Amino acid sequence: MFEDRPIYGHIRFSFYGVTDTRERPDDDGTALARLYDETRMARRFFLFEALTLPSLLQQTDRDFRTILMSSDVMPDRFKDRLTRLAEKLPGAVVDFSSHRHGDQAFHRYVLEAAGYKGRGSSVHFRLDDDDAVSINYISRLRHVSRVLSPSTHITFPTGVFLFPARPEAPEGVSMVQQRFLTAIGLATVNGSGFHNNPYQMMHGNVWTRWPVVSDPGFPSHIRTQHFENDTAARQDKIIGALQRERTSRRGRRHAAVVDRALAEGFPWIDRETLDGLLARCEAVKSLDDLPPVS
Repeated sequence: MFEDRPIYGHIRFSFYGVTDTRERPDDDGTALARLYDETRMARRFFLFEALTLPSLLQQTDRDFRTILMSSDVMPDRFKDRLTRLAEKLPGAVVDFSSHRHGDQAFHRYVLEAAGYKGRGSSVHFRLDDDDAVSINYISRLRHVSRVLSPSTHITFPTGVFLFPARPEAPEGVSMVQQRFLTAIGLATVNGSGFHNNPYQMMHGNVWTRWPVVSDPGFPSHIRTQHFENDTAARQDKIIGALQRERTSRRGRRHAAVVDRALAEGFPWIDRETLDGLLARCEAVKSLDDLPPVS
């Protein structure tokens, strides 16, 4: 068994640069304007404050750091809100990076975790700013990672998926789903000779390069699919199949499974509130529609 390793969570919050999303810097400012559009940003904040932040605040094991990565070109009103929200989370750092590549932006924190001469071990997980992790996620990650060698990746495939009930409809429904090597909560064990951040891979192909351990035994996350997703185009086929299944005669059974998953891993939210988030998100048009940060 290895020593108790520090745990770092990595979250990109509207990072302007090269990542695995569809946004890329350009010369005419089109991507910048699209990324920091008022409505888009207000909706990102809405979901971050309704899902991501509560899930981190409610962890049963609170001994971890959170790196919220954004960009120096983010407008000041958004920087201010993100900074004040991060103050609620112990151990959180907000970095408005000048780098335009995600790996470079996170590199300083990977080096920090590596310690003296890069010999230290650490665990790093990724989380999108519109998703959530179970209150037991950190404790489970710590337990699993203690016996794993550096370069091992950890996937938690079981989670609750929130998606539109019908095509182009603001109403949402939820289902428990399993997806091996989902990006949500995907973690990497770092150590001497291996210093990657959890965005430094194509998550679906991790198994072709490194050892992978899967822990499917608990509902580890909530994943949202909504109108502001950066990867929405890839999900149409998956969403269509889920919509048909969720609205089938097995719908009540699926609802009961979601209820149990939320009670176990997300006691701060119930299914009715969760399913209503997409419609409430769609109604948000600007920061003025959000409550002030207390």
